[in-house]
Amino acid sequence: MKKWWSILLIITMILVFHLSVRGNADAEKPSEIIEQAIEILKEMAEAEDSGAFAALLGKAKGVAIFPSITKIGLGIGGQYGNGIIFNKGSSVGLWYGPAFVKIKSLSVGPQVGIQSVALVLVISNERGMEGFLEDNLTLGGSLGIAVGPLGRTLSADTDLNLEAAIYSYSMAKGAYIGASFQGSTIEEDREMNELFYGKVISNKNILEGKISVNPEVLKLLLLLKKISK
Repeated sequence: MKKWWSILLIITMILVFHLSVRGNADAEKPSEIIEQAIEILKEMAEAEDSGAFAALLGKAKGVAIFPSITKIGLGIGGQYGNGIIFNKGSSVGLWYGPAFVKIKSLSVGPQVGIQSVALVLVISNERGMEGFLEDNLTLGGSLGIAVGPLGRTLSADTDLNLEAAIYSYSMAKGAYIGASFQGSTIEEDREMNELFYGKVISNKNILEGKISVNPEVLKLLLLLKKISK
């Protein structure tokens, strides 16, 4: 029995390693990630209980969108995906971005299955946004991440208690029992940034508005503005 369990763990580790290595090799083009992000935002905004999501986005300091995160687990689990981050300038309320990132994690514990997840992280305060200006950050811990509120409106009670730095909204396809996004690492994707902007540039400079807006992202910026009114 122990022998078979060891074999299963080894197979899972190989799959997880393949996920991580495959990430950049099979990664979508920047324009494809943007188009997929638009579809995810539309789908979330059109849901019957999207009122609280839209209201929270209106109050947000930033947002991170991961159109497709692949999760694999069998005792040992892993996940990997590409995404984009936007920062809302506090003085003028304009969205700056996108800065390209990748999310990944390894975990050990009761988990099994394979799943594709679309994830939107609403960044609620300056402290949370500061974490995304770094080369990498880990979700959870001092940057508390919580499941975002649902419902047609963001109630007064809820509004008074929005204490987490990050609120998550997700849609999943496939069966997966176990791990969450707590403890996942989000890293700057330098290759994607260079491919999209045509030069080496950091997420910090992109999110602080130190680069001109790329026309390819205007549709997504207009959608963010529309949803978060």
